Formats: sequence, structure tokens, C-alpha cells
Amino acid sequence: MDSAITMKIDVSRELKEQFQSFFKLKEINGEYFLDKSMGEGEGIRILEFPGKMEFYHFKKARFHQAVIMNTVNPIDSKWFLIHINLSKRKQNKIVQGKTLESHKFLPIGILLYGVSLEITTRIPANMESEIVSIRFHQDFLDSYFNNWRELFNTNKNILYEDLDPLLESKLAQALSRMDNLMDCHSKVLSFMSGLFEKFTRHQKGPSSAKLCSKDINSLFFASSYLRNPLSANSPSLDELASIANMGVTKFKISFKKLFGSAPIQYRNKIRMEFARTEIVFNKRSPTEVSYMLGYSHPSNFTVAFKQHFGELPSSKG
Repeated sequence: MDSAITMKIDVSRELKEQFQSFFKLKEINGEYFLDKSMGEGEGIRILEFPGKMEFYHFKKARFHQAVIMNTVNPIDSKWFLIHINLSKRKQNKIVQGKTLESHKFLPIGILLYGVSLEITTRIPANMESEIVSIRFHQDFLDSYFNNWRELFNTNKNILYEDLDPLLESKLAQALSRMDNLMDCHSKVLSFMSGLFEKFTRHQKGPSSAKLCSKDINSLFFASSYLRNPLSANSPSLDELASIANMGVTKFKISFKKLFGSAPIQYRNKIRMEFARTEIVFNKRSPTEVSYMLGYSHPSNFTVAFKQHFGELPSSKG
């Protein structure tokens, strides 16, 4: 294994100073660049918006050594961090001898780091990475939501959502407008609005026990078996729990905490979001998509689509 350097990130403290110190960033015309001793990169853009919000774009970069980032958010913190990995939009992984596809509509996704979090992320040496981070204060939620504690469970130490094409488009618009603070801020708010709307659809579940790094990694490993919408078969609950090296009860509770739904509902969401993508962006007909997904009759697909989105697939064409 290659040697690694370790940094600790405290979400409750200003990130800019932490990044500048650790990565030896050098400022050139308002943009920050890695010291040559650390690696090579296109630069880092940092914007501070009104309402206690910060927007970070870590453009494509490669580190000379592996970087291990220990991210913590203390239990008394009033801050949240959204972490979005844009490093790979589509990839094939070999997992226990099987090739698993992560499609463009479902890349690694979006993580919301809540309080009482401690998670470890490893960036391998010489691997191209690109990351967007949004740090915001509880005051932000108070400003835009009268009852945000009831709408989505920020008491969980981590929440996951997919970077679907709509959110991906909103994020791309924000990144393209970083030279205009007001315009970029409006695009980020639009992205946040769409993200929190998705969080409101998460099923309620127990939140007292927190997820640890090891369990989170195991859950993502198991979830990779559910991420191919065109696969005819998916593992059983017992098989998924075994893949995650957990008991069935712990797996069910932990999976719902991280992904906001039970495994079968999560797989159905992936299939329905794939269907919407094919209809809206690739202009396929609902009938075509129904057969792609293996439905015996298009009417069965229509029922499933309406149950998930509350509208007919024909309305999306």
C-alpha cells in the first residue's frame, strides 16, 4: 500500500484556513493552488455567501501521496457539510468477481455530514479527484424552513442522496457562474432546494445510534449490488447483510439510516430515476423503457412510475 498523509477536518471550524494550512495552498488572482510538493491541480475556488454559507470547488487534481481525511463534526456543532464527489461520472467496479456498473445518473452521490460525525475518506495517490463542498450553518435552515427538524432528520450524523441529472445540472450551473457571486449563490440555492426536497422523501427511522466509518463503507459496498437498474436479479436481504458483514437486523436499520429507505425501495428508486432519465433526457418512450426494465407489460411500469413520482411517465416526454 502506498504511503499516506493524514489531515483532520473539523466541520465546526472555517474550512478555508484548514485547507490552506494542510495543502499549502497558494493564492493567485483569487484562486488557490496546491503546492508542487503536494500534487498537481487545476485550482480551488472558494466563495462565501451571505447567510453563513461557503461553496468550495476542488477542481481536478492528483496528489503525489495518498491523502487520508478524517472529518469530524462535534456533537455541539451548528454547522453542516455537503460533500459531492464528481471524480467519476461512470465507472465499472469488480466486486467479489462480478462487474458492477455505476451509471451516470447515479454516481457516488451526495453526503450530508451532520453533528456527531466522524468519517475517514482516502484519496489514492495519483488518482484524479474533483470535489464540491458546501458548508452551511443552522441559521441557513432557520431562514428557509419553518419546521426543518420535522421535514428531514438532520439529527442523523450522515445522510445520502443520489446526484440525479436534475441536481447535476443545477450544480453545473452554479460552478459555471463562480465569477458572479450573486448569480452563483442563486444557483447553489436552487441546488440546495432540490436536494432538501429529496431529503423530505426519506422514510423516518430511528436516529439515536450513529453510523461509523466502517459501517458506512460496508453499506456502500452492499448498495453497489443494487445500483444497476437493468440487472434482472438483486441479492436478498440476507445476502446483502452478509456482504456488509452485518446481522440482518443491524443491516436493515443502518441501511435505512444512510439511504433513507429499505433496500427494496432503494432499488426501486434507482430503477424509476433511470426510467425518468431515459424518458426526459434520452427521449425514449415509456413503452421502450418498460421493456428495458423487464416489465411484462407497459401498464405495470406506468403504475410503478406513478406510485413513485405521483405522475404518469407520459407527462415527462
